[in-house]
Amino acid sequence: MAAAPLIHVYDEAPGIVASPERIDAWMEIAKPGDRFVYATRLCLPVASRGAARMRELEKRGLVVLTRPRSTLDTTVFNYTAHRTATMTAMARPHRPKLVAPSAVLADGEAALIDALLPVLERFAHHGRPCPTDKQLAARARLSEEAVKAGLAAMAAGHLIRVQGCAAPTYRRIIIIATGAQTGLAA
Repeated sequence: MAAAPLIHVYDEAPGIVASPERIDAWMEIAKPGDRFVYATRLCLPVASRGAARMRELEKRGLVVLTRPRSTLDTTVFNYTAHRTATMTAMARPHRPKLVAPSAVLADGEAALIDALLPVLERFAHHGRPCPTDKQLAARARLSEEAVKAGLAAMAAGHLIRVQGCAAPTYRRIIIIATGAQTGLAA
């Protein structure tokens, strides 16, 4: 049985220096502690734009430059940049995703909302004063206690906002989805 030939796999690109554009692309996504091998050579060319870009970043304290010997070919160096924790305008800011609070509806609250919301939307669309609990109960075919619970559930579920106002009903309801309000002429 013949021995398989020994094949060396190199993941380094000797002789190439990363371009300033490539370096800037790395800086946009690099986190503190990340490393970037921007050249694998014996020495960097004097007129290299990539090397000049790295020296500029090092002067600003954004990277620490090292040049350890290559593990694959000990005759050359891996010119490496290690990202520091210093903030830069090039880095994309980390913004937490906003999550709207979700209200948990109890049994029966969904049915109350389904009965009350269309009535309130009609009044708000036409800018009419907010109906009283008794009027809402008659139009939605609910009891007055159910109307109070339904209004509280809609406010907790961020469907409406209830504000105090002058007579006759002493409240103004704002439909959050549309911005329509009761008591204001459309």
